[in-house]
Amino acid sequence: MNDATQNKKDSVLKSLAVAGFIGIIVLIAWLSIQLVNVLPGAFSSLASLAEGINQGQRLNTNDTSDATENPLLVSSDNTLISAGDSVNISWGKTETQGSFTFSYKCREGVAVDITNIEGIRNIACDTNYNVGDVNSLTLTIDSEKDRYSDVEYTVSFLATNDTTPRNSGSASITVVNSERKSVFATDDNGDASTKTEFETEEETDTETTTDTVATVATKPSKPTYEQKFIYTIPVSDPNGRTDLSTKFLNLGTIKSGAFYTGPIKQNSNGAIQFEVINLGSKTSKEWDFKVTLPDGSTYSSEKQKPLKPNERAVLAVGFSTNKDPIHEFVVTIDEATDRNSLNDRFVKTASFIK
Repeated sequence: MNDATQNKKDSVLKSLAVAGFIGIIVLIAWLSIQLVNVLPGAFSSLASLAEGINQGQRLNTNDTSDATENPLLVSSDNTLISAGDSVNISWGKTETQGSFTFSYKCREGVAVDITNIEGIRNIACDTNYNVGDVNSLTLTIDSEKDRYSDVEYTVSFLATNDTTPRNSGSASITVVNSERKSVFATDDNGDASTKTEFETEEETDTETTTDTVATVATKPSKPTYEQKFIYTIPVSDPNGRTDLSTKFLNLGTIKSGAFYTGPIKQNSNGAIQFEVINLGSKTSKEWDFKVTLPDGSTYSSEKQKPLKPNERAVLAVGFSTNKDPIHEFVVTIDEATDRNSLNDRFVKTASFIK
């Protein structure tokens, strides 16, 4: 009797266990189905949120009105140069379309030129010059007043249609004028002070010439930015440099004080015509020239009047020929403050007919 009852209880428990196991499996299946239905909506919401964040970032990237750029890193291949020498400066490029400007601070007696494939370009201080989409420049720096001059310069970047720079970089170059020496002098009170060895004529001109003072006073107080090249009116810059250049024009003869182009005969009279122009930004001092002549002599001129920036003088020198059919003319000009001697001379070979 007891065994039959016990067997009956065991059968019931086994049946309940199987039913419970089946119920758990059904519950897990049902929960899985519900989870699958819920998760796509969650993933869709997360995707929408991420897309919204990305769109916001793209909008911020395209909005350049308040964009800030890192400062430009400007450097030069030399930080100490002699007056009249050239130096290369460079800086980093940017992915944004635009152009770079160059400017340097005014300092008395200092002049800076930009050298490129078109030649030497005279520039004014405290003025921004658009140099295009480049990342290097070659500068020629001259210093006439002090033995040591620190020239501070700035390179700025402007995107297309910008009126103010997005980022800038500055550096300096020390220019040494070995012709200037510092000596000590004492004033009336016995105090020592440093003075230059000699007072330049430019300093005297600044004190006595009203035009020079007015030119200095009209320099801009701060740099201005433009998206075009700036061409200055050829007015003498007291801090500029003189660069006289000469070149051959024609051969011919002089009749009644006028020059006529044409062939030159042997054992006759002829003339050579040439020009002298001031390519610099500062009015020259008085200058002179020399010409080697067919008779073996050299003609040396008297002092000529100063030339203003971009002003030129056309000259003709007459001479007598001999029986030699060929002569090599050498024309040389000389001006005390002209530091660019590469264009102060030309050679012209002339043929004379019988």
